[in-house]
This record gives sequence, structure tokens and C-alpha cells, in this order.
Amino acid sequence: MRQLVLVVLSLLMASNPTLAGTRKSGTTAKVVVERTTTASWYKQGSKTANGENYNPRGLTVAHKTLPFGTLVQLTNPENNRSVIARVNDRGPYIRGREFDVSMRCAELLDMKDKGVAKLLVKVVS
Repeated sequence: MRQLVLVVLSLLMASNPTLAGTRKSGTTAKVVVERTTTASWYKQGSKTANGENYNPRGLTVAHKTLPFGTLVQLTNPENNRSVIARVNDRGPYIRGREFDVSMRCAELLDMKDKGVAKLLVKVVS
């Protein structure tokens, strides 16, 4: 699993020169990637791409390529609100957006009324 995460992140870094990553050494290695991206939120859906029932109150996100189970820290730079959410779905499928966040994430980040926001994203595991 760790190797898959590293491969995906390497591909992301190669395709986006603004993506900066570091890897800590040791047996508890974690990949840390930080950058600003555009995210939106979604409230509908019954099943996520990994087979779970969609829970709008859960702390989950959709991303096109990050492995299911990856934890990402999302921070709204306008208000410094932050959440850690788990990738459990694929998407978004709207040009210019990289993450779809659950309704609960949008509430905690104070982006629900706007619908779309620039967020600082950090892959934590």
C-alpha cells in the first residue's frame, strides 16, 4: 500500500511542478505533500467508489487518483479551519476541481455556502 501511495504521489508531482513532497525516513515513514487546490462539496449519492454507503456527515473526500483510505488534511486559508478526511470515493468530474468533500467537511471548513473553495491540502498518510 505504501509503495502505491508513493507511486501515485510521484506521478502527481511529475504532472504538477508546484507539488512539493518530502518523505521521512524510518519504519513509520509518512508521505507529506502540501499544496493549494480547488475543492467543492457534494451531498448526494448512495454508494461511494469503494463500496461504502455515502455518509454526508462523515469526514470523507473524493479524489480521482489517491488510494482509498488515504488521509488528507484540508485547511481553508481564509479562516484557518482544518479537518482530516479519508479518501473513499472518486471524483470530482468538474474541470478545475481536485477534491469533492462531504457536507460535514464543508461545514467544518466553512465553505458550504460558497460551494467551492481554495484549500491547502496535505496528504498525511
